[in-house]
Amino acid sequence: MKKDRWEKVTEIINLTPHEIAVLCGDTMKRIPTSNKVVRVSVHCEPCGTLMGMPVVSCVEGMIKGLPEPKEGTVYLVSSVVAKILNRQDVLSPDTSDEGSIRDGNGRIIAVKRLQSFGGGNDQSK
Repeated sequence: MKKDRWEKVTEIINLTPHEIAVLCGDTMKRIPTSNKVVRVSVHCEPCGTLMGMPVVSCVEGMIKGLPEPKEGTVYLVSSVVAKILNRQDVLSPDTSDEGSIRDGNGRIIAVKRLQSFGGGNDQSK
């Protein structure tokens, strides 16, 4: 596989609820939301209490709202969704300390890179 497997991408669709700002060198690129959001369902069941607080056991379920793979298109989603999907055409903003720029209050104002959790050559994974 080529190191830069996204060289043929012509469209980025942001499936998060907010604009994503990416610092590319000295240029800030803004990727607007598509107003469509991909979410993962979570099923939680009570499993006890801790010092009077309820504790639940949660299992991630179905991904909702993700389009099928499309030639030349990358989808931006949350890292939670990207990790579950493990698809090459799905990326997420790198919000780690190393991958993001934060204001004085610790809020992310931009990311320096996107992250992939999809391996292999099969776009349908």
